[in-house]
Amino acid sequence: MKLIPALALCASVILSLPTFAQASHHTPPVTLVAWTPLPGIEGDFDFLVLDSKRNHVIIAAEEHHTLEVFDAATGAHLQSVPGVKTPHTLAYVPEKDEILVADGGDSSTLFFSAADFRQVDRVPLIDGSVTGKTDSPDVGYYDAPRHTFYIGNGGKSANLSYSEITAIDVESHKIIGRIRVEGANLEAIAVDEKTDRLYVNIRDLKKIGVVDLKAMKVVDTWTTPDLNLNTSMAIDTANHRLFVVGRKPGIVYTFDTATGKVVEQQPCMNIADGMAWDPASKRIYIFASQGMSVLHQESTDHYTLLTNLPTNGGKTGLFVPETKQLFVVHPKTSIDDAGLLVYRVNP
Repeated sequence: MKLIPALALCASVILSLPTFAQASHHTPPVTLVAWTPLPGIEGDFDFLVLDSKRNHVIIAAEEHHTLEVFDAATGAHLQSVPGVKTPHTLAYVPEKDEILVADGGDSSTLFFSAADFRQVDRVPLIDGSVTGKTDSPDVGYYDAPRHTFYIGNGGKSANLSYSEITAIDVESHKIIGRIRVEGANLEAIAVDEKTDRLYVNIRDLKKIGVVDLKAMKVVDTWTTPDLNLNTSMAIDTANHRLFVVGRKPGIVYTFDTATGKVVEQQPCMNIADGMAWDPASKRIYIFASQGMSVLHQESTDHYTLLTNLPTNGGKTGLFVPETKQLFVVHPKTSIDDAGLLVYRVNP
């Protein structure tokens, strides 16, 4: 697959995107360095993950029913992996050298060998033969210190009035717990290792669920009057701040995790489906259909917008702090193929 450097990025990509004002500063926070087109792949993408052993970026092409693999150093497309139905959340477990996939079309979590993408195990999340229902697991979070993969399932996709967060031990490939969440549409999950708290967006109720991981139950819910379609989430554990992004309009909210109250909110790009927090640079990266917003933490209660950048509809991304890279994948548009955008993060 041909790799297109940023300086030679095709004009159609640039002309197809809106132009946004950028804050005045000498060096932009990120620089586009490559674009890898993906002709023939249509539909939405979901989560991205880094295989740190091979330095590969793996992307869930949920509507193409594949995993797409790239060289993280160059952005080059390496292979397209079949064997999944509707892949969503991905995780890489270095101790097992395995890729985990929450497969919405298979009602399960799949385990693949990262070396050759051979399926080594399958963990169904709802036993349809018993419940008479199907499931569509979507959002998830890999808690590396606990060796636990948390997957949001149930709810609307399973024709249930409530959802669950299923905890899977990545060593044994066994379900070790289920957390009931009142709500039919769970979105992003974040974990605070210092307080043993898990946070989850309960989008249909416009709430954030607070889970005690020792008790494995929801102990509180938070909201704010204008919260809408809260989808993306990230956490600054050192400063006790939880970042939540809503849609229509695009707004990023900063919650104090000690009180559950919003300390600041401000506009950002709309239709966000992913975000990342970098404690080293104190930046928040928000990936949205409308573009990418980059904010800087001036203090725990004040954030400055550094820039809004066009991403050709790319609303999911991955920040790799070790290499100071950002990866954003965008779907096919009326004038452009789907593609992977690779950014260098500047100091």
